[in-house]
Amino acid sequence: MKHDAKLEQLLQQALSPEKEPDYWLNQKILRKAKETEAMKNKTYRKRIPAAVLTAAAVLAAGSVTTAAAWKYLTLDQVAEETQDQGIAAAFQSEDAISINETQEYGNYRITLLGVVSGDNLSQYVFSDDAEGIRNDRTYVVTAIENTDGSPRPSVSEESYGEEPFFVSPLIKGRNPAWYNSMTMNGGYSEFVQDGIQYRITEMDNVEMFADRTLYLAVNDGTFYAGDAYCFDEATGEITRNENYEGVNALFTLPLDEKKADQGKAEAYLKELDKEIGGISDKEGSQEEEGGETEDFEQSGGAADNEETVLKDGLAEKIANWKEADLEKNATLLEELTQTLTVDADGYFSYSYQVGEDKVKSSATMLAESLFKEGQVGMSECMQVVGEEYIETFTRNEDGTITLKVYQYTGE
Repeated sequence: MKHDAKLEQLLQQALSPEKEPDYWLNQKILRKAKETEAMKNKTYRKRIPAAVLTAAAVLAAGSVTTAAAWKYLTLDQVAEETQDQGIAAAFQSEDAISINETQEYGNYRITLLGVVSGDNLSQYVFSDDAEGIRNDRTYVVTAIENTDGSPRPSVSEESYGEEPFFVSPLIKGRNPAWYNSMTMNGGYSEFVQDGIQYRITEMDNVEMFADRTLYLAVNDGTFYAGDAYCFDEATGEITRNENYEGVNALFTLPLDEKKADQGKAEAYLKELDKEIGGISDKEGSQEEEGGETEDFEQSGGAADNEETVLKDGLAEKIANWKEADLEKNATLLEELTQTLTVDADGYFSYSYQVGEDKVKSSATMLAESLFKEGQVGMSECMQVVGEEYIETFTRNEDGTITLKVYQYTGE
């Protein structure tokens, strides 16, 4: 429904209650990060397509109570501040869904303002290096505040980015450590106004999944925090880890089920499975020859349309592994160990062949995508090559990266 933004804002202010009303009860892993100039010194735009994937998960459950208030910019105003009139118009259309749900964790208040999806909505082009221009997108607007009332740092301040957040849709039935905005060609634009940090997160159109539960995760850090959420493999449900000490908001995206497209969804997931399994271009993923990729296909759906869940696979087995688990269940192939140098742009490359079938792995990766800021030691990110090989990455004190390859021997 089209509306006048200024009139709506005035109405919101006039109808705002003295107290906030209860409203409802109730994803640096990258292929390549690119940053463009700040628009009018207050808008930050970032594209974050990825091929390196984390495998972290914990078991717990959680619940939240939420609230919202009429104190934010309208959805179209947020888009206008990012200088995108196309998305602004989309947020004024009947397809836009206004949500205004707030959750508080730690020192932050996170509000999911709304979502819109469609083809050719933005006046800016999102280009996937592997597949070209991607026009069919979903745009989610969130607002982040400090609970103590202090302003969030603007994009022009030196402190901007010191407290990063990761915003991503998650799909019930799919492990969020592998299926999040990083693999769904995600990106975002953001700015700060009146001390509130607004973000428009974009990714491939998720309306195709509208007939299943879709979540929106907002966690602290620059990538999906596996220990912040819990994935139940039996039910496919995703919940908050109540023991997580940080921000791990989790919303439900109320999309129109009529816009679900099961055929399109399965085809899309099949492509993601290939990328996650390692079949991608040289700039960030695995290239395998003579061997099969780990199978991430979902099990078939039941007649009553229950959510499908991931099949067990090696990647799932190693999701929470530490070095001790590797030593117990895999054999180090010492001849493949390499010490790699990170270039001036933060990237490192490697290549090798292994096994009788001569499985080949070759990649160029952004070092920061594998490690937390300042981290020295083994990364939580492990990669499966072929059907039985596991890659690990360790950052050394001198900044070099040690690649180790293990052969799985467990059952």
